[in-house]
Amino acid sequence: MTVAIFGAGVAGLSAAHELVRRGHHVEVYERNDSAGGFFRSARREADDLPTEYSWHGFGPWYHNTFDLLRQIPFDDEHSLYDRVLSRPVEYAVVPNPADDDLDPDDLFDKPKAFRMTAADKAWLAWGLLKAWSTNRRSKERYARTNAAAYWKPRMSAVGHATWRALFGPWIGADWPVASIHHVGLFFGRNVRSGPRHTHPADAEGSAWAHESLGGWSLLRGPSNEWWFDKWVADLERRGVTFHWEAPLETLRFDGERVTGAALATGAALATGAAVEADLYVLAVTPFAAADVLARTPELEADPQLQKFRPLIQDGPHTQVSFRIAFDEPMAWPRDRTAVALTDSEFDLTLFAQEQAWPPRVDLGDGVASLWTCTACVASVPGRVHGKPLRTCTKEEFLDEVLAQIRASDALDRMIRQANGGRGLDTFPIARVEVWPEWTFSPDGIEPDQPKWVTTTNTRPHRPTQATSVPNLVLAGAHTETEADIWSIEGAVESGRRAARVFEPDVVVLKQHKPLPLRLTARLDDGLYALGLPHVLSVLGAGAAAGLVLGLSRAGEGRRIR
Repeated sequence: MTVAIFGAGVAGLSAAHELVRRGHHVEVYERNDSAGGFFRSARREADDLPTEYSWHGFGPWYHNTFDLLRQIPFDDEHSLYDRVLSRPVEYAVVPNPADDDLDPDDLFDKPKAFRMTAADKAWLAWGLLKAWSTNRRSKERYARTNAAAYWKPRMSAVGHATWRALFGPWIGADWPVASIHHVGLFFGRNVRSGPRHTHPADAEGSAWAHESLGGWSLLRGPSNEWWFDKWVADLERRGVTFHWEAPLETLRFDGERVTGAALATGAALATGAAVEADLYVLAVTPFAAADVLARTPELEADPQLQKFRPLIQDGPHTQVSFRIAFDEPMAWPRDRTAVALTDSEFDLTLFAQEQAWPPRVDLGDGVASLWTCTACVASVPGRVHGKPLRTCTKEEFLDEVLAQIRASDALDRMIRQANGGRGLDTFPIARVEVWPEWTFSPDGIEPDQPKWVTTTNTRPHRPTQATSVPNLVLAGAHTETEADIWSIEGAVESGRRAARVFEPDVVVLKQHKPLPLRLTARLDDGLYALGLPHVLSVLGAGAAAGLVLGLSRAGEGRRIR
């Protein structure tokens, strides 16, 4: 059969990967001039500087992703899994102040680096366990509960501020919108991620693995050069045809099936602007999908397709990536040091790319050290101009992020320790670059391609891949997945699930949940359906009652004797 896939992000490519291997003739239509979606990279023409939408990692629970990477060739002998993943990064939780007795090694020591009291840690563990030990209660109730708001009255001010500042750098959802469900899933899976994914010894050291309580990997070079270009080439060898700069405009629907599609005027498609296929995969962003459906209103009667409007009710997610280039090398205290600046107003995170990239990867003309950074929160006023990121001009944004980085004495202490006493201010900045698809304005920052993440309002509206239209499926990390987190893993899983609607033998790997928590989740589903308290509260009350009853009987026994 012929298949038209709209969107060459991770989800669309994952669907193409499965369908072309099962004999379908696949054509992919992409609005951009390259693949990768929100995970793509590019190089500036002026100075060959590598840039990207945002830096991103691969967690130990990315089971479908690792399985996929094993199937894509890197060269004649090795797969992408063998060659493109770095050893895990080590995250430093870095505040602004640096006490005289600060040991930079302590910034890597978690949970010590969280600056939490014993009570803070207890409340943190309890909140995470509450989410991970349930099923429906978490998806339906905790998904509507803001995580930062939940922990605020239960934690010290410093502990809470540090904890919420990690949501953006680690989870990818800034603290004003992240839910307990989302946070609980993320950290629970890192603690108990399931099957290990092993790597042999190499020039960097002994054998290692993606495993529970392990770190996250990065790509060993720009994402398009090391992943997407090789994936596209492999798919083309298998017969997939790609059409670049070919955005979808409308779908044609006869009341039963999709009969065709029209591309936007001027789309770069040699055969014209009309698309016809047997099967259709809608793997565009939910914002683009909502616009397409608005132009084909008959389709919005479908129970899944009508979810797109409420799905995007909170608007685009604003996390702005930028690069800071230095013309001399800079050392770090650990081999792959990542930094979360937890006291920065814009919730900044940064990583020096050369720590994960081999020397043969060009950092740009004259660049010896290249930081890739992300501003994760757009609603908090900055220290320089008193404006939140979302209303900054580009110049104001750069003023803010540089000032917020320089405000961290702890970061400066870390850099001094690793560079023979040289602080950050002794390394002149050669240039600063912002991902070019952001348009800054006092009226509000706008992305060329809006990004979606789960918020406290949108979890119930995630559509399934299958629709009531028999030849139309959906793909994207915004659709319903077991990963249940907007992520590379969620995108890969969604693409596989979309393909499985047409080809039932497509394998989708499950997420791991320890047996005790699977049991508590089943028990809690019953309690939740009856309107009863959380299973751990019931078990705790039962244990306490049993203890009181046991002590009472023991006392009666002593009196009788």
